[in-house]
This record gives sequence, structure tokens and C-alpha cells, in this order.
Amino acid sequence: MRFIWDPKYSVGIKSIDTQHQRFFEIINEIYDLVRKVYFTKEDLLKVIEELKKYAEIHLSYEEKYFKEFKYLSAKDHITAHNVLRQKIKDYLLDVQKPDTVPETLAADIAEFTKNWLSEHILNLDHQYIQFFILHDIK
Repeated sequence: MRFIWDPKYSVGIKSIDTQHQRFFEIINEIYDLVRKVYFTKEDLLKVIEELKKYAEIHLSYEEKYFKEFKYLSAKDHITAHNVLRQKIKDYLLDVQKPDTVPETLAADIAEFTKNWLSEHILNLDHQYIQFFILHDIK
């Protein structure tokens, strides 16, 4: 099932909402693969690499402000970011294993990233809204 942006995911900060929406698009690219009759490990690898690249851009963006403005909950937030980073690294290794079934792996990646991002935005990211607004992050 595709991951649809909903206003409940908004943190009210345009730059971050735009980045989150791009995450939704990448997750939907994985769901699109799952719905295909046939795709290769290379197709899946390409999307995982895009997910990794974009995750690093976005997570580093948030973390830059945590450090710059001494966000008190930064440690817990970064720990959650590192869970995603590690999971993506694991997926990059898994997709290259000879016995990996790409359809199964793609479905797992889509569900994990959808659940992680949804919970992360609604629980952790929503906690920094006032802090980021106070520091005029747009």
C-alpha cells in the first residue's frame, strides 16, 4: 500500500516537510517495485541507494540544527536516526546476497521504512517543532 502524505505528518517547517515528502516518494518507489510482476536486484539496489543518500541528507540536516542550537533531546533523536542508518546498511548488504529474494526484501524495506518514518515524524519530530520555530528554522 502506498504511503500517502497527510497534514498530520507536517512539522510546520517547510524545509523539513519537503524533505519528509521526498522520503514518502522514495518509499512509494519501493512499493511500486513490489507491485511489479518482475524486477531485479539491481532495480531494488538503486532505490535503496537513493534511500540511503536521501536519509543522510535529511538526518544530517536535522542533526546540524540539534547541535547548533543545543537541542536537549538530540541524543535520543540521533539514536533513532542511527537505527534507520543501520537498517539501510543492512538492506544494502542483503540485496547483494545470492539467496535474497528481491520481492521479499522490497516488501520488508517498504514496510519498515513506512513504519519507521511515520512513527518517527509523529513522535520524535513533532517534539522539536516549537524548538525549531523558536530558532527560526524554515
